[in-house]
Amino acid sequence: MAKINDLLDDVTTDQQAYYEEPDNSEIPEGTYQGTVVALSRKLNRVTKSGNVCDIFWMRYKISTDSPTAPGRLVRDAGLFRFRKGLREKNLFYKEALDRLEIPLEKKSIDGKIRYILPALSSDMVVGKNVIFNVYYDEWKDAKGHHKLPVAKIVKVLKEIDGN
Repeated sequence: MAKINDLLDDVTTDQQAYYEEPDNSEIPEGTYQGTVVALSRKLNRVTKSGNVCDIFWMRYKISTDSPTAPGRLVRDAGLFRFRKGLREKNLFYKEALDRLEIPLEKKSIDGKIRYILPALSSDMVVGKNVIFNVYYDEWKDAKGHHKLPVAKIVKVLKEIDGN
């Protein structure tokens, strides 16, 4: 049983626990400035068509000085890095790495230039100031109709000091 002093301390100090209702209002579609705040990834996933890939999702925080949706979080639509003989499907992943300004190693194999596509890690993207587009992804499944805001990276912003 709790002592009376512990109960009084709980309601009279800054140690209180809170729950705040999430802001579920729609984020208007458009282009936003913000920061990459997190990266989630699933490695060695098998797609419906049987291909093996890695999937990466960045999470962006919209700039607090944005006139619409300041400080809101948006998940990336997802970047797929396919393994084995599916080089042509990696075009979108390579383009995302280019937009993130992640340097790629080139190799000459059988007289063709190939780019080594690294797996994304948090240290490569978290903290980058970026421009991204927000749009809505809609689908229906056994659980009903879904409509979620997702983002796609446009470019990395240069810092004031040129980095």
